[in-house]
Amino acid sequence: MQEFDAKSILASLEYESREAYDRAKKEADFIGKVSESLDVAEPKTALKLYNKIVTEKSLSSVVGYEYLNYLRGIIIEAGLGNEDSLAHIPVREVTKTDKDTIEVNNFETERYKKLYEGQKVINKKIKIVLVACIIVLVGFVVVNFRLEYSIFTYFTNYKANMEEELIDKYQYWAEQLEKKEQELNSGSDTSE
Repeated sequence: MQEFDAKSILASLEYESREAYDRAKKEADFIGKVSESLDVAEPKTALKLYNKIVTEKSLSSVVGYEYLNYLRGIIIEAGLGNEDSLAHIPVREVTKTDKDTIEVNNFETERYKKLYEGQKVINKKIKIVLVACIIVLVGFVVVNFRLEYSIFTYFTNYKANMEEELIDKYQYWAEQLEKKEQELNSGSDTSE
């Protein structure tokens, strides 16, 4: 009997929903791993694996059912069992509650998708506002360092400082004028 190819069966089928495809793909991956680790061409191994999968109801997609039929064929061909002695393959139907669950999951997915899209827009707006605030703040800081008195000095005692500076300037000018006067007076005294 030829080797079972879960990937080709997976690719050859058309699925009713994304969930059905995902379940079939998951089972195809499981079958691939089992085929790598176990020699299912050996009838005793195939029988043990078949009984374990049927008992635990591990496979529930078309790909899984095909694999169970493949194992069943190996077992019957080797003479370890016949159609009546082997456990029947449990087929799980998609019930009304399963369909409702799928619809609810789709609704939830759509809701979260809308929330995610809304959050992306909000995040973009927040980034724009943050960049604008940073630009304004940098502008204020630059202005503050260039000018001695700016908006940031409004809450300090800048008026007192300005008055002291102005008084110091006038005192300096007054001292300079007195010096010049003394020089002129001393120069006029020597000429007489």
